[in-house]
Amino acid sequence: MGQYDKYICTTLKKRDQLPGPNPEEIDKLHAAGKRISMEHTLWIDSDIIPGAFYGEATWIWPGTYPGIISREDQMKLPTNDKPMFPHAHDFPELLSWWGTNPENPADTGEMGMIMGDELVPLPNSWVCYIPAGMKHMPTMGKGTKRTTKPVCHWTSGPGFYDREHEDKEDIHDLKTFEMPKEKPLAELNATKYFVYGTKPGQARQRYMLPYDPQYVKPMALVDDVVVPGCEFGCETLWLLPGDKSQAGYNMIQEQSVPYGRSIVFQAMNFDDITDLCAEVELWIGGEKLVINKTFGAYIPPDIKAGPMIIRNIQKQVFFMISYPVGAGLTKWRGGK
Repeated sequence: MGQYDKYICTTLKKRDQLPGPNPEEIDKLHAAGKRISMEHTLWIDSDIIPGAFYGEATWIWPGTYPGIISREDQMKLPTNDKPMFPHAHDFPELLSWWGTNPENPADTGEMGMIMGDELVPLPNSWVCYIPAGMKHMPTMGKGTKRTTKPVCHWTSGPGFYDREHEDKEDIHDLKTFEMPKEKPLAELNATKYFVYGTKPGQARQRYMLPYDPQYVKPMALVDDVVVPGCEFGCETLWLLPGDKSQAGYNMIQEQSVPYGRSIVFQAMNFDDITDLCAEVELWIGGEKLVINKTFGAYIPPDIKAGPMIIRNIQKQVFFMISYPVGAGLTKWRGGK
């Protein structure tokens, strides 16, 4: 064991915190060759990695995939005891549902997002910045638009989220909650919090290295320029198979910064969601770590990180790095 192994997580922790069937029921389904459509790969927080930000990573598989049970059947399970509900955090959060076709991210199912007292319709891929204290909840939308492709769902924020604790505080909302009334898009204030892709010339973090657009497709980059007042940002990329070079793709330049950073790598691998189908060489504090599993990493403030090289990509890989921006640089530095 090295000094910095503790900043890497390759297994799904806190399964009891997840919405839907409990871990025992999930295990029974797997043993019977069945699966639910929304499969978590990671849960990260400071209990799991010292000082880390909160985050989750998930694949949503279409019902046409082998063994996927319907949402209706899932809701009938006696252990389906963790419903979603409108809730707020005392920290800002990024939350995203993104289509997995890198050439057509609009290929998603129709969704919506409750933001305060508004309901924002979301027919395409999106990343949402949620200010601290704002009530929010993803919804399924009208369901008139569907996709046969998987969808990537992830969230990240510079705080600690205990779903069990919030269930107890907000359970009354489930009994009295009414869906916000639909309004014309032009009348919604919360649309300013949504990002639907990258724009030409967006400034990346100074340690992020250029990429070959043949093998790397940008998804979304969020900062306080794109979303004024934003305190927590990210860059997300699709990493594609095809680069056979031994050198691989070096993603970040060695550098320390005065704030924490969260990193996620996960392959779109239905057969084994724990297998990265690639190899990542990540240096933290001068220590070389080699990872070939789906993983989350946390780089504490003032600790050198880099290079970070990905090689031998066999299946499409989702990459996310998140960090404080704007006023968050002093408010949400992260722990060590």
